[in-house]
Amino acid sequence: MTIEELLDCPCTWFFDHHPSDIAISSRIRLARNLEGIPFPAHASETQRAEVRRHSLEVLQQNAHFEEGSFFELDTFSDFQKSLLFERSLISKDLATEAEQAGLAVSKDLRDVVMINEEDHLRLQVMRAGLCLDEVWKEICSVDDHLEASMEVAFSEEFGYLTCCPTNTGTGMRAGVMLHLPGLVLMEEIRPVIRGLGKMGLAVRGMGGEGSDADGFLYQISNQMTLGRSEEEIISEIQEVVGEMITHEQNARLRLEQSKPAWLRDRVGRAYGVLRNSRVLASKEALDLLAMIRLGLALDLLEWDESHQVEQLMVDVRPAHLQKCASRTLNTEQRDIFRAEWVRSKLAELKKGSRL
Repeated sequence: MTIEELLDCPCTWFFDHHPSDIAISSRIRLARNLEGIPFPAHASETQRAEVRRHSLEVLQQNAHFEEGSFFELDTFSDFQKSLLFERSLISKDLATEAEQAGLAVSKDLRDVVMINEEDHLRLQVMRAGLCLDEVWKEICSVDDHLEASMEVAFSEEFGYLTCCPTNTGTGMRAGVMLHLPGLVLMEEIRPVIRGLGKMGLAVRGMGGEGSDADGFLYQISNQMTLGRSEEEIISEIQEVVGEMITHEQNARLRLEQSKPAWLRDRVGRAYGVLRNSRVLASKEALDLLAMIRLGLALDLLEWDESHQVEQLMVDVRPAHLQKCASRTLNTEQRDIFRAEWVRSKLAELKKGSRL
């Protein structure tokens, strides 16, 4: 599969669910380094090149990457790397610095291995919905195959050795992306985030560390890995996420009960702006589409093809928008085309009359 063909494939982890679902996706990453070779930041160009060559060779024999795609990222344009980042197939660091970096992607785009990022190898598995146990089983299988063919840096005292000390131990980051408009609109999200921080959990936007929670999308993940088993980390996150889902459901119910007119007005205004705007910034588009998604979840709106809202939440991002336009756009041109694109797509949907 070429990079162009890969970028035309849908992001199944983002679409395989109903708008009423609060848990959007589950993801686990494992950081691994090869024994006897400096971390990428301290390795020579020759060493990084050898890590990439050997890793891609091993991954091509991995059953999880049968009919998969294998790339050398320094041959990609900045635009192509931005598209991969917006699809969560590579990290922000790999999108901006790809010296001797590589990438392996499974046929369904759910299994990924990034090569020569902060660590030699970053394994990633993503699935739609709340399914960390399933994701853990999958990534364990990928990891077992790698470790059978490559000697990984491991300490009996500290566990897996990683570039960043917070990853040392299991080397695992497990997280779930949640859609939380109820908690945001009820102004209850900040105390929830503070409480999660006190528990040692990180709360980030869809773009990962340093990103805003545009579209009311929040990623909840562990921060520390040393001294805890993978099963303990996963169990804690699943328990916390279950409580978060309950809180969000209660917040939506209270919104409907205490502010019914205000809620319908917010959803209706979101639809009105999206259908009639001529200039639309990325954050505004995501937040308005998130309100539409909430309206669909609460049966305030009814569309035959509600999954198109999720597609639009991908399309309105800067790189994907230029892919839709088939041309390079500056910021002003993007905002104009974004409004045009959203108007055209919403016009194709059959809107119900519930609102």
